[in-house]
Amino acid sequence: MTITELQKNGIKLLIAEDLLTLRQHGCELLRQVLEKHNIPIDQLEEASDGTEAVRKAKSIRPDFVLMDVAMPTLNGIKAAAEIWKELPTLKILFWSQYHHEAYIRELGKIVPDEAIHGYILKSENDGTLAQAIESVIVEDLPYVTSTVEEVRHRLRDKSSAISDLEFETLMDIAIGLTDKAIAQKEHISYRGAQNRLSNLLNKLLKGEDSYLKESTGLEIYNPRTRLIFEAFMRGLLTREDLESQNVEHKRWLFSEFGYE
Repeated sequence: MTITELQKNGIKLLIAEDLLTLRQHGCELLRQVLEKHNIPIDQLEEASDGTEAVRKAKSIRPDFVLMDVAMPTLNGIKAAAEIWKELPTLKILFWSQYHHEAYIRELGKIVPDEAIHGYILKSENDGTLAQAIESVIVEDLPYVTSTVEEVRHRLRDKSSAISDLEFETLMDIAIGLTDKAIAQKEHISYRGAQNRLSNLLNKLLKGEDSYLKESTGLEIYNPRTRLIFEAFMRGLLTREDLESQNVEHKRWLFSEFGYE
């Protein structure tokens, strides 16, 4: 619908998010954007998991959905696939804690690149989150963060993708977990953790298109430093990620292993 039609008829909204505080925050952002453009809310429904999101979407037939990616019972991308079977033109703005390549890769299988309505990180400031909502609802334009766009571009270029498991390993390394800590955290053997790190390093360094083989002006010898550097270069990790993870990391280390 055009903005004139929305202002006249109102809009039906659905927000799917398993965390109550984030769900409430998303609702508030939606209200602020719509109020700014004098668009009345005809209906606003909430869902706490993917299965409930599918059911409610088919029931109320919303005009717009703010969809979390990682949810219990059914993740947001699989939920979207089910919803789009019945409502193929429904606008969905995905928001995610992380930009896992697996998520973006799966999303690309469901809907063509140009039809993705939006993918925003929850770590963005409220202004950027509101801008994403405004872009999709008011301007009828997709909104994708630059970090996610870099990942999508590399996937289109058929560079090697990183799985969710490998991404989590990169995060573990970046926040300073040792091989033994990773093994205990993932409930695998110490040797298994070492093999995973070795395989991931080999994967990242293999091929002529490896970022680490480009002329960066940096010489990186330590394998862990190489992995962290690669994560930054691939857009899988930001300094904000590290800062927020460090707090949880220290608390987790103390509770699980008895040291800081």
